[in-house]
Amino acid sequence: MTYLNFNPQVHWPFSGSVTQDIHPSLLLKARSSDTEVRVLREVASYGKQIGVLSDLLLALVASVQHKKFDADGEHALEQLREMVEDIKRIKAQQNPLPEDADAARALIVALKERFPELKTT
Repeated sequence: MTYLNFNPQVHWPFSGSVTQDIHPSLLLKARSSDTEVRVLREVASYGKQIGVLSDLLLALVASVQHKKFDADGEHALEQLREMVEDIKRIKAQQNPLPEDADAARALIVALKERFPELKTT
């Protein structure tokens, strides 16, 4: 017997593959979205907040390392360590801006040495 895979796909208007950014504010409503936006702009992004919490958690685990976790806890801890290392690796691959004015000046000097056409007359 011959197997026939007949699976037509019909895309009506607005029914096809759609790519859309889902902003967190659309899904989870905070008590005051204005407050949430201010915190994100003035204090720290979600990524920065999670990074601080991850660093704190790893420091706490290191301070009580003599205590053993169950298999699930060990697995979660290993996942967290891997995620933190992956994030560090990705950040290291980026070209961040210098931390201070002296580092910026040193970078400018290095760029002018490497690319002489950047030197102004």
